[in-house]
Amino acid sequence: MFLSLLVIQNSIDPYSIQVDRWSAIHNFIYNLLHGQYPYSAQTHLGGYGSPFPVWQLFHIPFYFLGNVGLSIALATLVFYCVIYVVYDKAMACYSFLLLLLSPAFVYEVLVRSDLITNFLLVASIILLLSKYHVTINSHYCRLAILCGLVMCTRLSAIIPFFTYYFREYIQAKWSIRISFPIIVLLVFAISFLPFLLWDSEMLLFFEYNPFVLQSRQGNVLDFILFIPIGIFLSLNWKDNIGTYALHTAYILILLVVVTFVHNMYNNNNWDQLFESAYDITYFNMCLPFLIVAIINTIHYDRHLDTISA
Repeated sequence: MFLSLLVIQNSIDPYSIQVDRWSAIHNFIYNLLHGQYPYSAQTHLGGYGSPFPVWQLFHIPFYFLGNVGLSIALATLVFYCVIYVVYDKAMACYSFLLLLLSPAFVYEVLVRSDLITNFLLVASIILLLSKYHVTINSHYCRLAILCGLVMCTRLSAIIPFFTYYFREYIQAKWSIRISFPIIVLLVFAISFLPFLLWDSEMLLFFEYNPFVLQSRQGNVLDFILFIPIGIFLSLNWKDNIGTYALHTAYILILLVVVTFVHNMYNNNNWDQLFESAYDITYFNMCLPFLIVAIINTIHYDRHLDTISA
């Protein structure tokens, strides 16, 4: 089924797709390799690319394969293998089946979107960090570098790390609480340094620079509501990776819901949820975490049955 999806993806003319996530990456890399400022590249629909540098560079091998949308194949394989390592073969098969049965996943594959690819990899990283008990106290410098690199893909990708580590962060020593965010922000800034030196005007002050594109739908009032909810959910998952995954999914869903509802109120366009003004595919960010929550419950129930037997 998955190979069939990839075959269908490859058979569709990407320039006929009314989704430009793939060309936001493809055209960025094209410019980069041809000596043109990458963030000046327009998509095939006339927009501009918002993905941050680490995510763009991650796709260079797939660019040379002729299809940046193939990154979803790698992310799916990584997700499967991580579930296999953290749980077992049966849970890996469950997770793979749940992905294939999701219309959201099928859509992401066929339109060559990179959104769910990003969150499949983030979920995989979190699961490995949990399995090997990587904590802020024991690995704060390397963990901060990792968080900085993840934030250099897209801003929302840092939310699962916030949910997982926030409780531990506020309990850490003051030296760690101060140095950890500094390292994260330093890594984030360094990733943009080559582009800043190349053309600072274009990177910082262009109307459609990546920072504007990734934050333009948000509002200060949204964060006033969203942050307390995010903190509450981050503090109340009680060391259970399934509950953590469910709370992360809630946060990602609420991020989209709060933003959309506020924008609908401001623009008085309540009837346009399924129009281009609101990209409902942002809800796909939560899918890998919902799957982790489901298979964790199945695995836990099987473990209890085994003990009872």
